[in-house]
Amino acid sequence: MASGDRPDTGRKPSGKKAKKLSQKEQSERFKETARKLEIDESGNEFEAVVRRILPKKT
Repeated sequence: MASGDRPDTGRKPSGKKAKKLSQKEQSERFKETARKLEIDESGNEFEAVVRRILPKKT
């Protein structure tokens, strides 16, 4: 394989920094992504899975 066929992973980042989001913006972005991925925002499914995985307290 010729060296020109590989992506140039040795380059430094361009120096552009991502805009820092406020907590509200970050929360809205998270919720929108969850909707797109059809993830349960309530946490009910997560809690059910955790209950199945973790042993019961005695």
